[in-house]
Amino acid sequence: MKDIIDILRQQLVLCRRLLDLAKAQKAELVKTDALAARKLATAIEPVIANINGLEKRKMDYLTEHGEDNLSSWFAKLPYSPDKKVINTLIESQEKLLQELKMTNDNNLQYLDRHTKFIDYSINVMTQTSAGVTYGTPGDNGGMPVQGKKMFDTGV
Repeated sequence: MKDIIDILRQQLVLCRRLLDLAKAQKAELVKTDALAARKLATAIEPVIANINGLEKRKMDYLTEHGEDNLSSWFAKLPYSPDKKVINTLIESQEKLLQELKMTNDNNLQYLDRHTKFIDYSINVMTQTSAGVTYGTPGDNGGMPVQGKKMFDTGV
């Protein structure tokens, strides 16, 4: 039982680290600092890999004890101080994961807005009245040769 407590504690620490990185990424996305947001994204990847490794260890432990998920294994445990510790760790992890989900949803919205703005900007640039680069000035009335938008504007 000490093994599962150790795994849950490590997962909790990594989830806190992941939440801190996601919040920092949100701040960079709000400031529209793409380079800093990209660096944070690369910092997030190893944390997720470590969490996945711990999840595999946890599943191996549960399989050794004849269970396929944590909740069914936990329900069969007799009352003990260790059970209370495990319950506290699980509840803390669930709260962190809920907050992480909200932060990631916000980050996704910021990224979506930035993408739509970029698409809009490209559409504006491709529909200018300055002539086409590889054509004569009178070609197609000064509009792009393709005659259609490169991206849909959703802004």
